[in-house]
Amino acid sequence: MTEMLTNAAQARALSPRLEFATEWRDIDLAVITVTGDVDAANSHRLLDYTLSKVLLCRRMILDLSQVGFFASDGYRMLKVLESRCVLADIEFHLVPGAHVGRTLQICRRADQHEL
Repeated sequence: MTEMLTNAAQARALSPRLEFATEWRDIDLAVITVTGDVDAANSHRLLDYTLSKVLLCRRMILDLSQVGFFASDGYRMLKVLESRCVLADIEFHLVPGAHVGRTLQICRRADQHEL
């Protein structure tokens, strides 16, 4: 049991830092600011967090301008978030930043070339 706790502690230490916060600029406008790195180990946390805010707003801005690394898992997370916002009739806007913008560009090109 102790070994399992040690391994879990090591995994937490190695996982990328990811922080997010919500600012309510209006009664129905949530601005979610994300800092850190988004990858396979934590993109589900960001998705869960943003989806919990979708239930409370009519407009959402996701600010990823301070994200230092953005893996393709983040792209998949954004696709799910966008589709949920469409289904819930939520106005969704993304502020990508340089790292996120580059990954989005690559992933969108890959989507266009799928068979």
